[in-house]
Amino acid sequence: MDLFGQKIKQTVIANAGYDKISGEAELERGIAKLISFGTLFLANPDLPERFENDAALNEPDRTTMFGGGKDRYIDYPFLTK
Repeated sequence: MDLFGQKIKQTVIANAGYDKISGEAELERGIAKLISFGTLFLANPDLPERFENDAALNEPDRTTMFGGGKDRYIDYPFLTK
């Protein structure tokens, strides 16, 4: 990311395995302007709220993520209020 980020002048969106801590660290380094949380967001549809409250995260289940059914694609649990 360092080499690429220094050469490009457009907005960089970093992706691939970031969590709250590593995403914030990447933003602080100043190369990426945005962080994508694709898979983590699928498993945690309330991800911003979880990050804000330092709540536990659901683990993504890649074996069922794109298999055509709702199991583990739209049925991950939300935080209880």
